[in-house]
Amino acid sequence: MSSLCHLGRHVARHWLAYLLLALTAGLLAADLSHLFGAAVHARSAGSGVALTLVPTLIACVALWAAGTRLDTTRRELDHLHGVLERAQTLGRTGTWEHEAGAFDWSPRALAILGLDATRVRGFDDLLGHVAVEDRGQLERAWRAALAGARHRTEVCLTDGRGEVRRVLFEGRLESGQEGDAPRLAGIVQDMSEPYRMQGELRRAMRYQRALLDNFPFMVWLKDRDLRFLAVNRPLAEAGGLAHPDDARGLDDDDLWPTEQAIAYRVEDIEVLQSRAPKYSESVIDSGDRRHWFEAWTAPVLDEDGGLLGTVGYARDISERKRVEAALARSRDQFAMLGRLQARFIAGEPADAVFAGMLDILCELSGCDDGFLGEVARDANGTAHIGLLACRETDWLSERADLIEGVLKAGGRSCVSGSIVAAGADSAAGRGLLCIAVTRGELLTGLIGLAASDGRIDDDRLASVQGAASTFGLILEAGLRERARQHAEAELMRHRDRLTELVEMQLKDSAAAQRTAELANGAKSAFLAGVSHELRTPIHAILGFARIALRGRPPLCDVTRHRFEVIRENGERLLAQVDELLDLSRLGAGTLCLQRSLCAPRELLDEALRACAGGQQISVTLQVGDDRMIDADPVRLQQALRTLLEHALRRSSAGSPVGVLVSPTSRDGYSGVTVSVRSKGLRMTEAELDSLFDPFGPAATQRPPGGGTGAGLAICREIVSLHGGRVEARAADATDAAETSLQIDVWLPAASCDEVERLSGGRAASVRPDLPTTPPLRTATDR
Repeated sequence: MSSLCHLGRHVARHWLAYLLLALTAGLLAADLSHLFGAAVHARSAGSGVALTLVPTLIACVALWAAGTRLDTTRRELDHLHGVLERAQTLGRTGTWEHEAGAFDWSPRALAILGLDATRVRGFDDLLGHVAVEDRGQLERAWRAALAGARHRTEVCLTDGRGEVRRVLFEGRLESGQEGDAPRLAGIVQDMSEPYRMQGELRRAMRYQRALLDNFPFMVWLKDRDLRFLAVNRPLAEAGGLAHPDDARGLDDDDLWPTEQAIAYRVEDIEVLQSRAPKYSESVIDSGDRRHWFEAWTAPVLDEDGGLLGTVGYARDISERKRVEAALARSRDQFAMLGRLQARFIAGEPADAVFAGMLDILCELSGCDDGFLGEVARDANGTAHIGLLACRETDWLSERADLIEGVLKAGGRSCVSGSIVAAGADSAAGRGLLCIAVTRGELLTGLIGLAASDGRIDDDRLASVQGAASTFGLILEAGLRERARQHAEAELMRHRDRLTELVEMQLKDSAAAQRTAELANGAKSAFLAGVSHELRTPIHAILGFARIALRGRPPLCDVTRHRFEVIRENGERLLAQVDELLDLSRLGAGTLCLQRSLCAPRELLDEALRACAGGQQISVTLQVGDDRMIDADPVRLQQALRTLLEHALRRSSAGSPVGVLVSPTSRDGYSGVTVSVRSKGLRMTEAELDSLFDPFGPAATQRPPGGGTGAGLAICREIVSLHGGRVEARAADATDAAETSLQIDVWLPAASCDEVERLSGGRAASVRPDLPTTPPLRTATDR
């Protein structure tokens, strides 16, 4: 079916060509009919077909030529129409015609208007969609078009969606035959985007104008011929113009005096030639005042680096120059005051310092005379003035009336640097101006300046007030210095007295220390002597008792019992004497140890066998077989036996004593800890603290089993000589009457080097690399 349609369109487009081919074929057949026989040729000649086909062929050729030309013209028109459509699309343009009171809009024109053709049939319909402020403009343009003039206007209208569009109407009256209705034709163009951009540009120009006009200095833009393109309002007002736009096209000669204009032109030419910004300052004298201006000018270049003109600004810096000058004067004044303070700090005589201060004040105030005074109060609070510096006039007598009034007022309700009294030249004396110097609300000084009219101008007064504060600081420093000297004198007096008392106390302390040392030496000597004296008879008693017990014939039971009692009490008495002798040696530091390698378990076993009641002791061992200590076995067994006996005596009936041997480390040293735990009567904090004190509360109480009570003290000192520690602590008690007491003995383990060094067993003193406890304390030491 599609092939048949294609064939039909082909035949309809090229029918004339096929007709020409058919006519040509007919003519050829008539001309060549003799080839088909005489009969056919005679019939063809008799019918006159050739004569009929020739005109037809000529007419068809003419029609084909005319059709070809028409097709070419049609294609050109279609091409031009497409070009026009693209131009209208790109230019956002549509066409319209108006005839007999009705519009004929092109589709593109209706799209630009955003309206349907039925809503804009006539001019009144179109006018109803135009903004009110633009309707008069469109009516005037329409009347001009009807009068034959070309019209062009831009209006805002509302489209079918209620949005505002900006469009351009342009048209003219088309010429027609007389009597015909007027016919208008034209274009409509969408100007919304250009209108929006123009609005943005206008706003930007307004912002720029507002920015320039609100600058507190003068701004300008010039072209290459140094004519103004734009200026701001301050520059226009300075040049005598009513509006900044009036400066457009003018040059410097039109705004400024000739000399100024020439200077400005020279600067602009220099900037254009150098193509670099330039900063300058200029001075303009106006009457009795001098004005300073600073200006900055820079070249304006296009994208290719070509010169377009200059831009710059200028502002009045007269106030800044005046402030800078005032600051320079202030710096000089402060420098003078600083040098004066340095002279005061350096200890220069006060008369010279205050004379220099008066000179500075007279220079600042413009006065030729004056004085400086310090105000002091007596015991009754009455103010008196002391003259520190003056020139020629004795002001305390010249204007006593003003000065006495100030002293009576006492500086109440005034601040430092304020004028408290003033008087012009009169019969009472020369004019004087009095300025107060205060500390808080207290008047401490007074400055007097000679003034014929009793006043000075404000600028000079401000400078004087600054110097007055320096004068007040110097006065305050003087007061502090006098107070410091008084305090130092008092401090020296108290220090001397304290030194005297300390020397007296030191003398008493030294005497007491010598007495204590003598007493301690006498005590040690007495104990050593008594111990040695007691050992001789005790050994004799023990010897006779042992001989009697071993004698023959055997003794009767009563006599043997009596000798055994003598031997036991003699051995106990010998042990007590040995304790006193050990205590004496420890106090004198003469006890030496016979060190050798020992196993903690063996030492503990020996101590357990030597203790009576050893069956009540439970031992827990946590030390390996290879753990050895460097110790004197005899002395260490004595210490362990003392701890076990103390625990047995303290334990309640039926309460076992626990012994724990465990490996521990202290201060980076490995060792062995022997913990002895017993349960007995509750101990106070004081008793626990003095447990190892040979003369403390715990030692002065006689032990239940007898003895001197110094066994624990000797135990601590023996352990200390081995480099170990002994500590006692009470466990948490649940019973108010009894508590558990644990005594820990820490002994350092022997290192591998010590094992090799001491394998033969040698006498040694305390190891110097291990910590030791303080020496044994005595009653005299305390």
